[in-house]
Amino acid sequence: MTAPTVDVGRRGFRAPGTGFMVGGSLIGALGAYLFQWYGARSLDPTELAPISALWTLFFILVTILLVPVEQYVTREVTRGRKAIPYDLKPTAVMASIGAALGLAYIAVNYETLFASDPRYLVQIVLLVVGYALLFVGKGVLAGSRRFALVGWVMIVETAVRLLAGVVFLWLLLDATSMGWAMVTGGLAILGLGWWRHDKGLVKEPASPARGFLLGYVGGTSSSQMLLAGAPLAVSFLGGSPALVSIVFITFTLYRAPLTLILSLQGRVLPYLVGLSHAGDDVRLSRIAKNVVLGGGALAVAGGLVGWLVGPEVVALLYGPEYEPSTIVATMAAAGVMAAAAAQVASQVLVAEGRTRLLGLAWFGGLVAAVVTAAIIGGAPDTTVAIAFTTGEFIALGLMALLAIRR
Repeated sequence: MTAPTVDVGRRGFRAPGTGFMVGGSLIGALGAYLFQWYGARSLDPTELAPISALWTLFFILVTILLVPVEQYVTREVTRGRKAIPYDLKPTAVMASIGAALGLAYIAVNYETLFASDPRYLVQIVLLVVGYALLFVGKGVLAGSRRFALVGWVMIVETAVRLLAGVVFLWLLLDATSMGWAMVTGGLAILGLGWWRHDKGLVKEPASPARGFLLGYVGGTSSSQMLLAGAPLAVSFLGGSPALVSIVFITFTLYRAPLTLILSLQGRVLPYLVGLSHAGDDVRLSRIAKNVVLGGGALAVAGGLVGWLVGPEVVALLYGPEYEPSTIVATMAAAGVMAAAAAQVASQVLVAEGRTRLLGLAWFGGLVAAVVTAAIIGGAPDTTVAIAFTTGEFIALGLMALLAIRR
């Protein structure tokens, strides 16, 4: 049996299915916001607080532990190696860690954030298991350049979750209904049979899973504490359940650019792997430089838009009870754009297998955010927003040094 040959260098981003993958990502992002919008319109901020916390916790666990799995599988399948069943073991380890951490967090905040409801304990376990398989599937499809099918994964996931959310909330107007809808969406993509496209060779990995994943997790753990931890940080600083929901809605809405990037980075990575394999360091550096400079400019523009119309946009979409302050909207918009640029630049390091360097940039940003929060004080939402933006700009600067300099 011979491995499929994949031309990742010359064809670049013109491979069949790219447009559909981008469209699927846009539909997925829109569906996620419709799901949250429907929940916010159906429940008041206090009632929505458990789902705000569950979604935030789930997003952090997925991006820290399971996105690295997707990137690893994508990189290995791109290089012609068979992923299943060999990569299921590290996937199971990461999923087990995620489930244990999720259970621990819910147990600690059982009364304050999760209304002492044991159903959230079951939901976090099912979410981590279901999405572990989903991200392996995305990695297999992206690595084998089945980009249209990656688009279908995102469409099916978000459509099933949204439909289930509407039906479950209609049957039982309760926050746990949204949790069950999230579980249903993650498991739905098993019906696509993505494992049939894993047709590579059985051979040694180009990068051992342990080293690749440990380096990546070290970086993403800091980045996601920065990016997705805002609602949890507000709760830690003494914010009310309603304030937690307001910050959650604001940051999730403004996180759209980064959500798209996380969905589409599987499309970018095969191309960068091809450049790395060809030893084209000049082009890799140029790509990283353009991303960092463009991202910095977009971050400034995003902050300006957040200052001008940010609170009004949130109030218009979700209701006046969810309207954030102007400073929170400004900082969230600017910080998310900086985070998006840093995430794209980080793909250069991932393509080269230098994932341990990711931790330097993201940890530096996290330290900057913690120090900023300790210095400025003030209202929980304002403190967290300013600290978040400071950390993201520091992380972007450090990522520039690591990804551009060879």
